[in-house]
Amino acid sequence: MNWQEIDAKWQDAWREAKIFEAEPSDKPKFYLTVAYPYVSGPMHIGHGRTYTVPDVTARYKRMRGYNVLFPMAYHFTGTPIVGAAKRVARREPEFVRVLTQRYGILESELSQFENPHYFANHFARESDLSYRKGMEWLGYSIDWRREFTTVDPHYQKFITWQYHQLQEAGLIVKGKHPVKWCPRCGNPVTDHDLLDGEGVEIVEFTLLKYRSGDYILPAATLRPETVFGVTNLWLNPDVKYVCAEVDGEKWVVSEQAVEKLRQQGYRVGKVVPGRIDFSKEVEVPLTHKRVPVLPARFVDPDNATGVVGSVPSHAPYDHVALLELQQKPGALEPYGIIPQKVAELKPISVIEVSGFGESPAIDIVERMGIKNQTDPKLEDATAEVYRNEFAKGRMRPWVPKYAGMPVSQAKQAVRDDMLASNEAATMHEFAAKPVTCRCNTPVVVKVVEDQWFLNYADEGWKTKARACLARMHLVPPETRAQFEHTIDWLHEWPCTRSIGMGTPAPWDPKWIIESLSDSTIYMAYYTISHILKTIDPSRLTDEVFDYVFRGEGDSESVSSSTGIEREKLEHMRREFEYWYPMDYRMSANELIPNHLTFHVFHHALLFPDRCPRGIVSFGMAVLEGQKMSSSKGNIIAINEAVREHGADTVRLYLMSVAEPWQDLDWRASEVAAMRKNLERFYSLAEEIIALPDAKAPSFAQPERWMLSRLQTHIKAATEALDSFETREAVQHSFFMLMQDLRWYMKRARQPEARAHTLKRVLDVWLRLLAPFTPHVCEELWRRAGKEGFVAVAPWPKADERQIDKSAELVESYIERVLEDVGKIRKVVKAERPRRVCLYVAQDWKWKAYRITMERARAGRVDFGKLLREVEGELGLRLHRADLSKFLQQAAAEVRGMPADQFETLTATRVDELQILLDAADFIREQLGAQEVRVFKADDPTRYDPQNRALLAVPLRPAIFVE
Repeated sequence: MNWQEIDAKWQDAWREAKIFEAEPSDKPKFYLTVAYPYVSGPMHIGHGRTYTVPDVTARYKRMRGYNVLFPMAYHFTGTPIVGAAKRVARREPEFVRVLTQRYGILESELSQFENPHYFANHFARESDLSYRKGMEWLGYSIDWRREFTTVDPHYQKFITWQYHQLQEAGLIVKGKHPVKWCPRCGNPVTDHDLLDGEGVEIVEFTLLKYRSGDYILPAATLRPETVFGVTNLWLNPDVKYVCAEVDGEKWVVSEQAVEKLRQQGYRVGKVVPGRIDFSKEVEVPLTHKRVPVLPARFVDPDNATGVVGSVPSHAPYDHVALLELQQKPGALEPYGIIPQKVAELKPISVIEVSGFGESPAIDIVERMGIKNQTDPKLEDATAEVYRNEFAKGRMRPWVPKYAGMPVSQAKQAVRDDMLASNEAATMHEFAAKPVTCRCNTPVVVKVVEDQWFLNYADEGWKTKARACLARMHLVPPETRAQFEHTIDWLHEWPCTRSIGMGTPAPWDPKWIIESLSDSTIYMAYYTISHILKTIDPSRLTDEVFDYVFRGEGDSESVSSSTGIEREKLEHMRREFEYWYPMDYRMSANELIPNHLTFHVFHHALLFPDRCPRGIVSFGMAVLEGQKMSSSKGNIIAINEAVREHGADTVRLYLMSVAEPWQDLDWRASEVAAMRKNLERFYSLAEEIIALPDAKAPSFAQPERWMLSRLQTHIKAATEALDSFETREAVQHSFFMLMQDLRWYMKRARQPEARAHTLKRVLDVWLRLLAPFTPHVCEELWRRAGKEGFVAVAPWPKADERQIDKSAELVESYIERVLEDVGKIRKVVKAERPRRVCLYVAQDWKWKAYRITMERARAGRVDFGKLLREVEGELGLRLHRADLSKFLQQAAAEVRGMPADQFETLTATRVDELQILLDAADFIREQLGAQEVRVFKADDPTRYDPQNRALLAVPLRPAIFVE
């Protein structure tokens, strides 16, 4: 197959016909968007998954009769592209190698990539690796007239309008706040700016000031309320500690902590090498008792201060570390520590929590079987203890001042009291590491004072966001809790940068609006972007956007003040009113903690009556089990995948492996297998197209079954796509339908009925597959003599009248008989048997079986009562033990039967003998047998040399093979 030729043919045809250019009409509309790409590298198969899901949805909705708008743009804003261009300017060897050897950029062209705009445009539209070309090669049904970049002057005017509204609402604030900071860029960074560490939160530690003479050892903790249970202090004997003057005090911290303290606003003076003296004790803050300093290699010098307090009763790590030292006293000798003092240390319980004993940390360590500090289960143990104690714990009665207080309150109360008495300080740190800027520099936490923030902490704004979210349909539904949690914890967000590309802040042009803050409502911009291109951007005042998006003022006065034609203003207003609110927003699940929730906040404020109707969140995609990275070159670019496999193979694979919200793993061997499946489909379709046309004849059992199955697949695929379950839809539209069709082609016996049915199925099949494999379906649609494009053909509707469960039951029965004979054939090693005899159950067994079905449907089966009823009903003299065994088997089978099969069997008279007699030739052909004979199990004339007929039960004939 020359897939590329077919792909190009139909992409050209769609483009020429302009069938994806959407205009307001009297048809119902469906407007969906997906996160526009950040163009810091090529479009790869992970992006292909992200953008194919909305394209499948758009194509499906278009076939359902909707007027569909599916637009696209490119995100240039921020520092990552600037950082990439700087890496080119520095000629970083590894990055240059990726660009030249992996992405085909000539050495002589590298100087052009030092320009961020050139770099971005190359991967947005110009290169064969670009997003525009990748999306075109995959056949996306995008309205390309609306394409834009976030540094276009028209878009910058739109963002300026947005931030004027936010400013007027009092939601732009300036203040002191911890942010992720790149020392090289000299800027706050957010998730879009990172190579590693997306979604990592900044957490606030309380630094408890342990004192030793004039020195302070500040131990970082997330649980200040446990200070009453401290038994010792931990220091890492392999770490280089220093003594630093911090705000006039002498602090002993790890060498790595010094710069962190500077970045967070502490006045750090002289720093000299320190020496750990394990022979000295330190004074615990608040309790003022003295405890020893002990060695522990689990202490991370790069986490906060590198000093840790030990609370073995409530911290699994501390319990295990202390236990190891107590069990191995020899390990203490190099540090001059007296083993007896360590042996005397006992856990101190300060929190009581239901479900745990005196010391929750000890309980869970023992339950999980944790033996040493290197056991990875310690992380889970720690999380479980902390979660339960915070949610359900109370301070024990003996704890002074805080007795009986819930841990959730005590944590804050103890912290506040120690801060007030200068027995504690605070420090911010990342919840996980590494966190790396796209310029390849480790990111730090910095407390900035001269920074602009979006005040997501504003409770009035949060209330609006919650109301907006409550009206939205979220897919999958469990993401609602993530959104709600994000709305709750979101606080001030740094919305400006001092460098980078983007829109200058309207109130202070030396600042640039950052990338996660200029991408919250661009879905509204799409509705008018194609019209804005015809307008001089200098004319785009706030008054224009107030009229278009809010209906404020009138077109005549706005036209008079701006010089924009009245018709264009009214055209934009009509476009916005028709398309908004947006029906669905699609994006990665990892963007819920930022972009997607910001999107909700900004719509709730600026478009309160036009909030999005739904959000679909995606899982991530990996390559052969490994995370992909454009900057490192470990990707499969879309153009490479399409050239090797064709667009439809790539699309079908991406949609069939996992549902959109699940993670997807691209496996080359599986993609090659998918290509072969698509080739088989094409060959089968050509075979059907070549059949002569036939009038509708009377249908036999195989035709009734095939048409019934077809309706089932139509219904299932429709329901799946309505729920964005693309994998489920592909299973029915492609794999299961192909399987059914192959079965039918073996079963069909009447040539005219076969040809008519196959053509009828193909007409539906091409339409079911058109959203997934549009190019091959267009080609076959045209070869089949159909008019117009299948892309805009009506979506098939299930005909309930053709659903024949009895016919489906018959074919399932025949298929199961074949499977059972096949198993026996293997056992007796008769590959091509001479004779196969089938014995169907006696009438009395069927009567008993149906009585059992009736009793099972009514509820719990009383076997004694059932046995008496069957004996009375049948009036036969049977061995009671045999009858009882049969009824028990029947009841077990009935209880395990799917509800739909149970209902079908209840309403259907199954004539097993006639079914098998009618199918005997088919069964013989499939088994390669010389003869197939069918008997009633009680037929005295049957051929049954091994008396197998006794084993026959309803729906499971006895079998003899020779």
